[in-house]
Amino acid sequence: MNVDHWLAELRRILFSYVLILMLCFSLSETTRLMGQGAKKIILPGIESELAKKQIAYDLGATSKILSPIVKKAFSLHGGFRLSHPQESRFTFVFSAKGGNQVNVNILSGTPKSSVKVLSSGGNSINNALLRACDKIVFGLLEVPGFFAGKISYVSSLSGHKEIFISDALMSTSRPNTNFKKITFNASWDNQGQGLFFTSNRQLFNNIFYLDLSSRKISTIANYRGSNLSAVQNPRSSQLALILSSTGNPEVWIAPYPNTKPKRLTRNKSNESGPCWSSDGRRLIVTSDSRGKPQLYEVSLSTGALTRIATNVSSHCTEASWNPLDPSRIAFTAAVGGGFQIFEYSFNERRSKQVTKGSAHGLQPTWLNDGRHIIYTERSSKGGTRLMIIDTELDGAQPKALHGANFGNCSQASFYYPK
Repeated sequence: MNVDHWLAELRRILFSYVLILMLCFSLSETTRLMGQGAKKIILPGIESELAKKQIAYDLGATSKILSPIVKKAFSLHGGFRLSHPQESRFTFVFSAKGGNQVNVNILSGTPKSSVKVLSSGGNSINNALLRACDKIVFGLLEVPGFFAGKISYVSSLSGHKEIFISDALMSTSRPNTNFKKITFNASWDNQGQGLFFTSNRQLFNNIFYLDLSSRKISTIANYRGSNLSAVQNPRSSQLALILSSTGNPEVWIAPYPNTKPKRLTRNKSNESGPCWSSDGRRLIVTSDSRGKPQLYEVSLSTGALTRIATNVSSHCTEASWNPLDPSRIAFTAAVGGGFQIFEYSFNERRSKQVTKGSAHGLQPTWLNDGRHIIYTERSSKGGTRLMIIDTELDGAQPKALHGANFGNCSQASFYYPK
């Protein structure tokens, strides 16, 4: 071995030895500092594909009184993600003003500066806050927000199935019936002023209307047989009713709630679950005309049934028409020994599954944004609760709207004030 080669080898060995000493010192010093309570260096997490599609925001100097409502609203929506101020795209600073008014200062950029100031009012400070959140949704996503909407639902909290009304976040709720009987199939009128519902409060199942301002209850249908449900046309005073006065449950149409209905369908099958399109020109029902329940569109002139080929199950029920896109409906289907929510596209003529898992998904209802669905989740033990799911954000998971203190909740109906 020549001298030059020997020196090069020695330098390599010495360099390796120094590196080992430095590494040992670094580990020793890190351990010592951590033992003394030194701050850890935390590397930023890897952003998920879902997070990349969400709008990162923070609430800046928003008060602790207002921020919980805003956080819950945007969390339920799914299109937004609460972030550290240094990582957020927008800062929303909410401030309460007198007379149930809320202002929002929206900041963006680097460094952040004010780009827009919104003002919103409501019938309460919470309502004004939710309306302000809806304006943010519309401004950034160009679709309506749903936060200022109202939900009617059935709960067994009192030991009997009664109708409750809550805000869209289910942060406030109150009972609206106290019959101590079975009450079900509640649906909003098209002005949001009252509810149609079915109850055996007078021994037999009849259809009633509850005026929320006067608290007056009027009878809509008390014909012989079962009077099962009433749903109002969103664009007119028409009511679609399911009545069995002629034998089997059929579809009937009344021009006004207080007028006598006329029979629309004439067959030997059982019809249920009427659902209007947003323009009020089309109607879907569930019918077992082929032996098992399937979805059918009903001709409003002849009463003829045309089957909707969902092609996912021999048991399809509970249609809900998308309020913004008439080519889409949500429905319940029996699959894999349980029930799940599906969505059907008339344009594509195919269905896609919306909910999955061991719990059952039932009774879907679209929100006004045409993006979110509220549905009933039923556990293997029979407990029920209302869930919300974003149908457009891939990877979005359903979220519970309430806790066990609301009782077993089901049959949601949604209304957004015009």
